Amino acid sequence: MQDQEGPERELNVYERILAEDRRVVREMFRVTMGGAHAGLGLVVIVVALIAVVGGVRWALPVGGAVAAWFAVTLVAVVRRGRRGRDAVARAYLLTFGWAGWL
Repeated sequence: MQDQEGPERELNVYERILAEDRRVVREMFRVTMGGAHAGLGLVVIVVALIAVVGGVRWALPVGGAVAAWFAVTLVAVVRRGRRGRDAVARAYLLTFGWAGWL
């Protein structure tokens, strides 16, 4: 019997298990736009609470740090080849998408 090459060939047991493990990890770390919106909302609430409790002089650095993180992420996404709205959406997901895991 001849070995098949390419996407048409049948996977062996090891490759099937590895593919399933990768699928599970992708699902586990998947972020959604809804999760990103929730993350942004949580950040806004936390910064507002910091402003109420500690004053604006504490809230500005925290909000600035989040804005800087978004800017750095946006630059990295643009450097990797994404452009326009797609780049902004990807940076938004990378910055605030963590809330989907809560």
